[in-house]
Amino acid sequence: MKRILVLFLILVTTIFAEVKTELTSYKVLVDKEGVKSKVEATEAAPGDIIGYNFFISNGTEEALEKISPTIPIPSGTTFIPEEGEPKNYLVSINERDFSPYPIMQDGVPVDDSQYRLVSWNIEKLAPGESLNLEVQVKVNGGVN
Repeated sequence: MKRILVLFLILVTTIFAEVKTELTSYKVLVDKEGVKSKVEATEAAPGDIIGYNFFISNGTEEALEKISPTIPIPSGTTFIPEEGEPKNYLVSINERDFSPYPIMQDGVPVDDSQYRLVSWNIEKLAPGESLNLEVQVKVNGGVN
């Protein structure tokens, strides 16, 4: 999965030399008062919340149209749907088909641990515009 994202980033950078992309990760810490902060994610343990931020900037003189930036959800983690930004994201459990959250199977919502990709359909990114896309996951195996 990581290779697909890297390939996507290389292709975007190669085709659109002035389009800048960056994928970063961070760990979410919550203090005793419930205040959240973001710190560098150098390691993760069960129960930790990890965030991924995908930044894209259009430095060209033409609009980018109909782009679908996608962030993978690592196996061994559970997607946190309320933390996806912007909210108009689509999700996939089979890494091929995308639907609005939540995906239903037999009338029951799919468990959040089954999601593997989060994507956005961006109709237009005008010259000079940039976008931050964000998702968070919980590392499986911890106490709720």
